[in-house]
Amino acid sequence: MPRSPVALIIALSATLFAAFALNSGSSLQSSLLALRASAEGFSPVYTGIIMASYYIGFVAGIVWGASLVNRVGHIRTFAALASAGSAITLLHAVYVDPLTWSLFRAMTGLCLSGLYLVVESWLNAQSDNTSRGSTIAIYMTVSLGGLAIGQLLLNMSPISSFELFTVASVLLSLSLVPLALTRQPPPSAVSGERMTFRRLYKISPLGFVAASGAGVLSGAIYGVGPVFAAELGLSTQNVAYFMFFVILGGMIMQFPIGKLSDIVPRQYVMIVVLLGLAVCGLIPLVIPDVIKDNLTLWGGITGVFIMPIYGLAVAYVNDYLEPEDIVPASGGLLIIYGGSAAAGPLLGSSAIGYFGPWALPFLFSVIGILVAGFAIYRAGFGRRISLEEQGQFVAVPRTTPMAFELSSITDEVPDDGADGSTKGSSQETDEVSDLLTPDGTAHPDDYGHVAVDEDDESAKPEAK
Repeated sequence: MPRSPVALIIALSATLFAAFALNSGSSLQSSLLALRASAEGFSPVYTGIIMASYYIGFVAGIVWGASLVNRVGHIRTFAALASAGSAITLLHAVYVDPLTWSLFRAMTGLCLSGLYLVVESWLNAQSDNTSRGSTIAIYMTVSLGGLAIGQLLLNMSPISSFELFTVASVLLSLSLVPLALTRQPPPSAVSGERMTFRRLYKISPLGFVAASGAGVLSGAIYGVGPVFAAELGLSTQNVAYFMFFVILGGMIMQFPIGKLSDIVPRQYVMIVVLLGLAVCGLIPLVIPDVIKDNLTLWGGITGVFIMPIYGLAVAYVNDYLEPEDIVPASGGLLIIYGGSAAAGPLLGSSAIGYFGPWALPFLFSVIGILVAGFAIYRAGFGRRISLEEQGQFVAVPRTTPMAFELSSITDEVPDDGADGSTKGSSQETDEVSDLLTPDGTAHPDDYGHVAVDEDDESAKPEAK
């Protein structure tokens, strides 16, 4: 019998508290460093490098985290990374230097990636098939709530002081307490399997490109969004409110937009969202004074269009995968997202440095137009997948592949045909090759059958 939401929250309270503390601390630290770097007189390019370094470390954590957890265990990994992350946070206030901060940010990204992996592994171990959908929804809400609350913590003290670094450090340290004292048995080994970029692109060129665009957008808004608002003359308090509403807008609308993509062809929803972002980014160029006076509202609307893009891209790719391929594909997509996110602060800070603060919304508009244009181009190829063949949209944090194991989509079993074969098994290999475009990529609306290269080791079945 499924547990009630209240009973489920109580059962998962220790792990959820750890997730909330981690997200609050990391969110506070991110905006604090962006504003403090500007206040210290760092050039916009240096600020971009500092903020981009986090995503480099985060990707390294995705690649390296599973092996660490499997080698030393979940609790030891969490204790070591939480302690290291807490100490690194304090060191930012001691060594104020762009290159040092870049190194610290990369180390922070690596630590947080491993910490999220442990948290999500624990949640997965505590959930069963009757509660996984509720668990991922609660975890997503807690994570986004922590990110939003972390922005408001900027108002606790001046950004020039030591106190805010202390608060961020304390939050990371507190995340360790419930998991260190838990009586729950540790989860099983973590899978580090990932799908290659080459195969991901062949499965869905649009999903690949959209995940990359989502990374650039998220890296830019999180990395230099506070700098953008400060350059427009907003106080630290109003910068905090601006970033809070950016996250809140995405938090509120991510689920409705995702569910809409379950009843309307997903690529069309993606195109509308991207074009909406393009319009949203161009409006400040037309009426800059009005937007400046209502920047918090504009930030909330911008968050509505930015936050769902990655989730839509992942769901679109999942439509062409078997359940057992979803977690490996998510690992590859997260690396694509994280690598692209590292470019976001660099592009955003450079644009602000050369053209002024309104260049950041224009950058959003350019990326929205480019990805939407590619989506429209790809929509003209191949068969269109029916709504019945589409999987369900599931919003998951952009943290580790373990978040997807929490989702019930990995449990779906393909529909059997009349002869007992699985969906699509009637197509022969030579027929599959007919579904490829001249450049060798799969049509975005095919049934998910992709010709596997003989030299692509990741796509071959393991020897029994």
